Amino acid sequence: MLRQVLLEIKNARGTVSLNDLSRKMGIERSALGGMLDHLVHTGYLRDDSQDITEAINTCSPESCGGSCAGQASCPFIAQIPKTYIYPG
Repeated sequence: MLRQVLLEIKNARGTVSLNDLSRKMGIERSALGGMLDHLVHTGYLRDDSQDITEAINTCSPESCGGSCAGQASCPFIAQIPKTYIYPG
């Protein structure tokens, strides 16, 4: 099953979201999420949304000129869905 997931992402030739992959392969999101986490941890995949999340985590009132209250109330930060990419 892990090979099928990996092949599906490789054939996508770009980023793939958990939701899209779950629908396409007919696998429950929770089960597929665990498989994808394992593939990322072992280096077969890269969590493409990680770079965006790290940039968001650097948000601070100072980065907006001191005029915002921080991440919790920032209107510019949205929930970024996880996306995966085949690094090879």
